[in-house]
Amino acid sequence: MTRNYIAAIGVDIGGTSTKMGIVTLEGEILVRDDVLTPNHLDGETIMQAITAALDRIVPQTRQAELVLRGIGVSVCGYMEPSGDAPDYINLHPLDHYPIRPHFMQRYGLSAVLDNDMNCGVLGEYCFGAGRGEKRLMVMTVGTGVGMAVILDGQVMRFHGGTVGNPGHLILDPDGPTCTAGCRGCLESLASAGPISRQAEDVARAQRPTLLAKMLAEKGQLTPKDLFLAAEAGDIPSQEIWEEVGRWLGRGLASWVEIFGPQVVIVGGGVAQAGHWLMDPIEAEMRRTGEPYFTRRVRTIKQSTLGMDIAMLGAAALCLFPEHAPKWPP
Repeated sequence: MTRNYIAAIGVDIGGTSTKMGIVTLEGEILVRDDVLTPNHLDGETIMQAITAALDRIVPQTRQAELVLRGIGVSVCGYMEPSGDAPDYINLHPLDHYPIRPHFMQRYGLSAVLDNDMNCGVLGEYCFGAGRGEKRLMVMTVGTGVGMAVILDGQVMRFHGGTVGNPGHLILDPDGPTCTAGCRGCLESLASAGPISRQAEDVARAQRPTLLAKMLAEKGQLTPKDLFLAAEAGDIPSQEIWEEVGRWLGRGLASWVEIFGPQVVIVGGGVAQAGHWLMDPIEAEMRRTGEPYFTRRVRTIKQSTLGMDIAMLGAAALCLFPEHAPKWPP
């Protein structure tokens, strides 16, 4: 059997939608699908929507005569000790829902459940910009701020199957409160929501800015709007990205002291801002961090996997089982 006929299904269950696809050993996505999984629905309804999409995908693997190694599932949350269900997931209707046995029983395949950040770092390690790096850190910036690490080829898992919740590192104790209740944490200062609010505050101020025009036209702003304004030469927008990058760089400086990565990859929707974000992140990490550790970071770069990062990493749990968590069979 050639490598071209070996595949796995990756499922990335997110707070608003779920992405899934058939992934080969080389990281090629042969088939993909996505469904809305909003928080206001109950767990059974959400799982019915995900299962209906998988019911469309799984038969295609058999038609293509693929050897399917299993279903890998990424969730934003901690894992129960059994590995069967998530705990404290961002999609709360699925808290403690037995996702792994549900898929195993329905499709007769092995299934693995893991944290989305673990899947993200594994996706980069197997298929992306961190391929083969022995000491790799991935930071994602989107609705929240997350981080995961591979050290000497092993995904670090020591708290609920994760490295904990490093996005809640406290940087400004007098700062805003995040949605989880932390005051002045990195996520409260530099995730998508705070970035949008800061852009709207600047737009409503007296200082002339392209953001004011965009807000008048749209009624609200997103990090993508802030990126477009910065690209168009809007100085206030560029200053916001500089500030966001500084917060993220300070958080990264602390994480680097703990984990000692050689390569750092930044992913998530906010990372699409490119150099407007990447440059101040690296500059601030190197300015504030202990040189003994920051010198070991050879490079900080943007993810090449985009929004597929966790879905690809979920499939990698089955394609490369040596990196999967060791849950009970």
